[in-house]
Amino acid sequence: MADMIKRVMLELDNSLFFVIGLVWILMLILNKLYFKPVGNIIEKRQSKIDKETADIERMTREIEDKTDSIEQVLKEAKRESRKIREELVQKGEQVKDEVLMKTRSDVKESFEKNLAELEKQIQQAGQKLEKEIELYSQKIKEIFV
Repeated sequence: MADMIKRVMLELDNSLFFVIGLVWILMLILNKLYFKPVGNIIEKRQSKIDKETADIERMTREIEDKTDSIEQVLKEAKRESRKIREELVQKGEQVKDEVLMKTRSDVKESFEKNLAELEKQIQQAGQKLEKEIELYSQKIKEIFV
């Protein structure tokens, strides 16, 4: 039985150190040929992702800033257009009032002119009638006398 225990136990001889050496060399080779290149690729990819993320954030901020400035310009333009519109409405009201006043004065002036003309014509007609009355009265006198 003791013999069996000895066989089952791992014997520490040169093969163990050889296997440890081979594993160590394999790790060095794998590190040099696989882990470092893959790590470099992953590191480059991560740095590229970080750079692009930073660029995206910068561009997003720029877009937000430009959007804000455009909105401010639009607000100012709307405010300015409202102001111009109000001024135009006021000017239109003034022009309308001036036209109405001028039209009223023209109509009044024309009315007064026509009224004066009518009064003149009435006076002339009255004078003409008086002359005709005198003429007809003289003719009637001549006829009866």
